[in-house]
Amino acid sequence: MVWGTIIAAYLFLAGLSAGAFLTSSYVARKYPEAVTIRVVGRLISPVLMGIGLLLLIVDAEAGLKDPLRFIYLLTNFNSVMTIGTYFISFFMMAAAFIALMEILKKDTNKIVEYVGIVFAAATAIYTGFLIGVIGAVPLWNTAILPILFVVSALSTGIAGTMLVSAFIDKKVVHYVMSVKKIHLSLLITEVFLIFTMFLVTSSSNESAAQSVAMLISGEYSTLFWLGLVSVGLLLPIVIESLELLNAKKLHQGQAGLEVASAGSHGIVGILITESAVLAGGYILRFLLLAAAVPVAFL
Repeated sequence: MVWGTIIAAYLFLAGLSAGAFLTSSYVARKYPEAVTIRVVGRLISPVLMGIGLLLLIVDAEAGLKDPLRFIYLLTNFNSVMTIGTYFISFFMMAAAFIALMEILKKDTNKIVEYVGIVFAAATAIYTGFLIGVIGAVPLWNTAILPILFVVSALSTGIAGTMLVSAFIDKKVVHYVMSVKKIHLSLLITEVFLIFTMFLVTSSSNESAAQSVAMLISGEYSTLFWLGLVSVGLLLPIVIESLELLNAKKLHQGQAGLEVASAGSHGIVGILITESAVLAGGYILRFLLLAAAVPVAFL
């Protein structure tokens, strides 16, 4: 593995944090009455980002063994990591400020929120570019990877926000139907992007083909097909589709909301779906790091 599981966790948490913030901002505008989801998204976002940064700092390959490398990150503007550090810094400050305003029950400054939205999107994109610019690993060095990571960040952000919100108010998570439709679209798009990336990269050179083979039929095939594809993607797609079909029949205003929320499968479906999506989000990043085969230089 070129990079370890700590980096996989960092990439996962950074994307999840950005996705949760964007989810809360969307819900705040589309469903102002869905206060629980808005507050949850805004509170977990800086916490998750903080945990991700802490993991990066204590990473044995850098962090505490060579702290001066973090100072270098702020000055090397030819590095994607430096640009990403500024993206994350501005996002973290905006997300933390907005979370504080929610705790204090004060109105959020719109300019700060817009800054947060811009840098949340930039952070999600950066998690893909961080490894995507490494030309020595053909599996990563593709324009599809940043797009895949953005889609996954939005998907896991929705999942994390909805999962926590479900424990607080199981009714409200059935009310934001457009969020569920977006989530389903993201999951389907993720499946398409993964296999498109594999098809494109596997035909580029031998190293890329080896990476794809490790995932499809080799060392990591069980985790790929069972953990990522079956549990992390197909299971949530099926459950989300069934819930949307059910909601189409039952969800008619507030009365429909009460019916949908009272369904015995409702909260269970939410818990299974969102947990599976989160697991799949981490597995995706772990597998892409684990299956990285560098180009052999003679």
